[in-house]
Amino acid sequence: MYFLFLSTFTFLMFRCFLSVFVSLVLCATAYSQPNAAFSFTEVCQGITTQFTNQSTATVPDTILTWNWNFDDGSNAATLQNPTHTYSTYGVYAVRLIVTTVSGLRDTVINNVEVHPVPDASVSASPFTGCQPLTITFTNNTTIDTGSISNWLWDFDDGTTSTQQNPEHTYWELFAHTVKLFATSNKGCVDSTTRDIFVLQNPVCDFTASLISLNDSSPIVNFNNLSSGGNIDLLWDFGDSTSSTEYSLLHTYDTCGSYNVILTATGTNTCVTVANYILEVCDTLVQIYNGVGEETPTLLNEFIIFPNPSNGDLINVNYELEKEETVSCFVADITGRFVAAPFSRRKQPAGTHSFGLKENLSSGIYFVTVDVSGRMYSRKIIVSD
Repeated sequence: MYFLFLSTFTFLMFRCFLSVFVSLVLCATAYSQPNAAFSFTEVCQGITTQFTNQSTATVPDTILTWNWNFDDGSNAATLQNPTHTYSTYGVYAVRLIVTTVSGLRDTVINNVEVHPVPDASVSASPFTGCQPLTITFTNNTTIDTGSISNWLWDFDDGTTSTQQNPEHTYWELFAHTVKLFATSNKGCVDSTTRDIFVLQNPVCDFTASLISLNDSSPIVNFNNLSSGGNIDLLWDFGDSTSSTEYSLLHTYDTCGSYNVILTATGTNTCVTVANYILEVCDTLVQIYNGVGEETPTLLNEFIIFPNPSNGDLINVNYELEKEETVSCFVADITGRFVAAPFSRRKQPAGTHSFGLKENLSSGIYFVTVDVSGRMYSRKIIVSD
């Protein structure tokens, strides 16, 4: 009997001890301290940053709460994966405290560097002018720390540039809004805009007809065909005389060949020149647009043929007296831009030629060659 009692007591004590031991082991395993951790996206001043919780807890325990301190005086966040925007750049000690269901907690602090955003700025010279308008853009962007690594210019005419200080020629009239995107070496971006205004050139042209021949002194009627609002005219009759009248009669002392130049200046100061050779005697021949030759100051033998044209291939020839920067554009009779075969091309002295392949529809057009800022125009007629 005694032996049976002792055996029973021993068995019960063993079960109690085993139960306590297992309970202690299970408690120790289930409720170990969690591991607080997080990651974050690259940070730019004023840009929303994503914080991602990466904390872990030992099963069966789980994380119950997250407490974020962003070190900039803002309210704490309790989301698992919050976002935050820093208004100023610098280094911030971001703290995350995680607490588990069992009440255990852990803390982690990571330094988050907030990079400054560039202060984008641009200047343009000139910012307004006559068509075609060539502008030098100067990047004036600054940044407090770091450097500017990329520039993207949008010229508002379908073209862009990645140069730091680009040059651009506008052929289309009126307002353009240029936009610059400046990117730092840390990927932070700022942008700014600058308005550009392209002024319209006046249309300049004239016809000449012989009125009478008096004692070998031809009288010529000059009929001005220029347009473009209120324009000022200056006639150079090729005989050392001039006039500012709109249309007029002019008497030449003798028969001969005269290089007549009409200069039209708009109220916006834009200038267009029409230049013809007049062979004047018993009859008058007005030579222009590919028939004969003429000699303006910097552009010789400005010839366009065939003229009239069916609108297919139109040939343009001219001769330069010295190396010049040359551009060419085509406008309709209203001055509206149609095409720009080339822009700001360095060309040596000598004869140059190219073909217009614009497939122009029927109408009257002006081909303008810009020689270092001096513009020379020829009228072409396109018919079916």
